[in-house]
Amino acid sequence: MKDLKIPFAIVSFLLVQGAGVVWWSSQIDGRVKTLEAESLSIARENRRYIQEVIMPSYEINDAWDNPHHNNWLKSGGWKD
Repeated sequence: MKDLKIPFAIVSFLLVQGAGVVWWSSQIDGRVKTLEAESLSIARENRRYIQEVIMPSYEINDAWDNPHHNNWLKSGGWKD
């Protein structure tokens, strides 16, 4: 190990790559928060479109009665 001499170019390359990884990983949290906010706004807009355009065109509302869903709930729903 005494005679191991690593060229400066390789050491500097590895240091720059390591710094880049640290910088990139520190930005992940901000990107995730941005994506979550955008997804939430898209979901709200989709729901508003469904309520204001699709449901009136089919003459349905949020209070429709689905006997299959009601029977499923009575039988325990997701519980086995």
